[in-house]
Amino acid sequence: MNIKIATINEIPQIELLYEELFLEMSKLQPKYIAPAKQDVEFLKNTISEEKSDIFVAEINNSIAGFLLIQELSTPPYSCIVQHNYAYIIDVIVGGQYQSKGIGSALLQEAKKWAEERKLDHLELSVLAENIGAFALYERHGFKEASRTMRLEINSYTNK
Repeated sequence: MNIKIATINEIPQIELLYEELFLEMSKLQPKYIAPAKQDVEFLKNTISEEKSDIFVAEINNSIAGFLLIQELSTPPYSCIVQHNYAYIIDVIVGGQYQSKGIGSALLQEAKKWAEERKLDHLELSVLAENIGAFALYERHGFKEASRTMRLEINSYTNK
């Protein structure tokens, strides 16, 4: 396995993994997430911008997984202690490559990326139903910092 920073050339394979990611997310929360394709301009901008990168894990010239990371700063709100941090936007390991250490290797690269930039911490969000991802992140030292809660107001039924 080789982990490297993605170039424009890897976008077609990244797009396919995004379709897999969005499909899996839609299965976990079908009322809120739909299968979709990722915007190619978003990927190009992420690759070209100085404060973001996509790490890809290659096996036999195929991309087995990727991690999209971005450098952010806390908002200037009076009660918030200011921090510069790395936010992991997306992580996906293709179905046939799961449970082979690829997610762990990608997270290790994200940690190095944040350390090299002298950022204060790594942060990410994960769907409540994604038990496997929770376990992976906890093995890497992530701790729950907040929760998003939702109250359904209107129930729509198909008639």
